[in-house]
Amino acid sequence: MSDLGRCAEALFDDSAPMPAGMGEAWTPGSHRSVMARLRAGSGPMTCSVYKYVVGIHKTPGTYRSGRRTELRNDREVVEATDFWVERWVEGTDSKLAASILEYGVGAAVRQYDRDRAAAWYALWRRCKTGRPLRKHRGFYTFMDGGVDDCPDCVRDMDRLADGAFDRSAAQLLDEGGPAGEWPEQAVKQVAWVTAQRHPHSRLFAQRDADRVWYIDPFRASVVVFDGRSIAAAPVPFTLNPESDLDFVADATRCDQRIVAFSGKHNYRAAQRYGRHVLLVEGTYYSSRGQAEMNHSVWLSPPTAEEAAGLVEDFAASLPRSFRRVPIWSDPRRGSVMRKYSGESAIGVWGGNWTTGLQHAQLAQEFAGETQAIAALEAQELDWLRAGKTLTNLYLRMPEPRPNQKDTTKSS
Repeated sequence: MSDLGRCAEALFDDSAPMPAGMGEAWTPGSHRSVMARLRAGSGPMTCSVYKYVVGIHKTPGTYRSGRRTELRNDREVVEATDFWVERWVEGTDSKLAASILEYGVGAAVRQYDRDRAAAWYALWRRCKTGRPLRKHRGFYTFMDGGVDDCPDCVRDMDRLADGAFDRSAAQLLDEGGPAGEWPEQAVKQVAWVTAQRHPHSRLFAQRDADRVWYIDPFRASVVVFDGRSIAAAPVPFTLNPESDLDFVADATRCDQRIVAFSGKHNYRAAQRYGRHVLLVEGTYYSSRGQAEMNHSVWLSPPTAEEAAGLVEDFAASLPRSFRRVPIWSDPRRGSVMRKYSGESAIGVWGGNWTTGLQHAQLAQEFAGETQAIAALEAQELDWLRAGKTLTNLYLRMPEPRPNQKDTTKSS
């Protein structure tokens, strides 16, 4: 029996545990099959619906630098929850009911389904046991679908139900203004109300075109805002690909690079190969003592000239907290280390390569910095053509070789 078949059978066996791996095996076709079996059954099928919405509410995507891209199956969760609510009767297991409704409410909010979100939220609070929360507990905001029973979410759900969000978004659009000057929260509200999209991380602004580019909070889509509406990116994009090979297949070198750091380790960078532009962004995590990539996205406009323009826009719209540094090394901060999947981190420091994660060491020596850089660019292309991906950037001051240390003792 296939993994999908095994999961489906476990769904409809109340004595079977939660089927593992459903998110990975799930397909649109399997959803239609499961819903047909649910509708053919009797009663609310609470246990089956519970297992199903928990198993499919997010589908794990690619892993990169230890971070997962989650794809949300909100329409499917809404459909399954809707089926359950239509058949629900008082006395149904309140714990399972609360769980089904919790996933359903979050999905309905992300879909801006006001009627279902408000009605299901009222049911959820009836099924919810324990004291209400004093503070929002979730990582995601209300508009991202992070919903609980704290005072803020109760207030926001009331505003959603009575149309206050719609009125606020309409007022913002009437006031207008250049896209780049909009507060982030205002952009998110207009996008949520008018387009059921969720801009989250700002990539860059195009001042001439009056557009701001964003990645959604689940790192699954790229959208742009033009001061009036929000829409899908106007050029093909690929988020967190398993391989970068397709984007460098015809390249002989990297045509443009931009590297910027905030503080010591938070970074943003751009690399262009012909008409393909790679944008990456990372954050320093003190608990792990290192920067980790939050997202990588390839933008692929029709021509190399347009791609070069996107890199220039990226450079011109870096946040004020980010300082551009030389693309290979900063005299005060150290070598710009680049980590490719399956390889040790590598950088350039003078006429040497540097390697290592926590302690950068001077490694292979070349005739000079120009030669070291040329060799590293060639190595990068070789790795990319072998299917490897850029997974991290960080700064390290290389430790000198033992014979380079100052051993002079003060007299």
